[in-house]
Amino acid sequence: MTQKIIRYGIMGAASIVPRIIAGIRESFNSEVVAIAARKLEKAEVVASQFNISKAYGSYQELCKDPDIDVIYIPLWNAGHYDGAKLALNNHKNVLLEKPFTLKLAQAQELFALAKKQHCFIMEAQKAAFLPITDQVRQQLVTKHAIGDIQGVTIQESHPGIEKIPWFHDVSVGGGAFYGSASYSAEYLQLVLESDITAYQGQISKVGSQADDQVQVNFRLSSGVLASVYITTTTDQVPSQMTFWGTTGSLKVPNYWKTDHYELTVGDKTQKFAHPQASEFVYEFNHVSEQILNGKQLSPIMKPAITLQTTKIIEDLYHSWYAED
Repeated sequence: MTQKIIRYGIMGAASIVPRIIAGIRESFNSEVVAIAARKLEKAEVVASQFNISKAYGSYQELCKDPDIDVIYIPLWNAGHYDGAKLALNNHKNVLLEKPFTLKLAQAQELFALAKKQHCFIMEAQKAAFLPITDQVRQQLVTKHAIGDIQGVTIQESHPGIEKIPWFHDVSVGGGAFYGSASYSAEYLQLVLESDITAYQGQISKVGSQADDQVQVNFRLSSGVLASVYITTTTDQVPSQMTFWGTTGSLKVPNYWKTDHYELTVGDKTQKFAHPQASEFVYEFNHVSEQILNGKQLSPIMKPAITLQTTKIIEDLYHSWYAED
């Protein structure tokens, strides 16, 4: 029996697209059949470079293509809501890059519209589906490998992103926290199986520009405290998440895309690895499987996680920029 393949169209020609194409093509149940950009010439260049059969010069044309099952949307942050709404109104399933939307009300509207249109929708959060993420969850929650978890420290360095012009404009989703908050907030909820119940933070910025550094503290419903430091101003900060327990610690380097982690108990450190060609393949396997099974929501990357994270980001930005 032939395995049915889910066909993807890509809305936009962002720098992430080559890696996305690689992930889709490594997936056993997915293929990319079309790409669209605001200028046809740009879409044609990408289509030719990666042997994609169709190129469109408008997102509307992409969404009306009857041969596309899912629209993957990696537009600039301010374009997520409109892009997803366009796809859903054309009865297309949607995989929407993080941050899902800039406003909680927009996220709620998209989930409601997807339900009305009988379409699948999910925030693209590749870390949720990595084999290492599942292993980390089992070590922490099932096996209690480091005892009772006392705290989590997260640090991320994303130098170079400031070269993107709109990154400096918080009104269109620019800023260090808009760019990366979804990683830490959602990873915590996923691996600890716990909600974020309290949050506060501070930012560093130049004048009225978007934040280039942020320090945020979370409290989870389990009582665990987490601190997050994100910077775009230096490459000297190692990106990693470390869980601290009563009997040990667990460190996950580059946790949002990793293929390894370290577990330390007493004076013994063990290293675990799961090599992968693409960190995106597991996400596409999952999305395609859900659609093939007639599902409209992911049982892993649940709407509740996306909505909670969107609210946190919106609330904190409001507190930081309310007086500007």
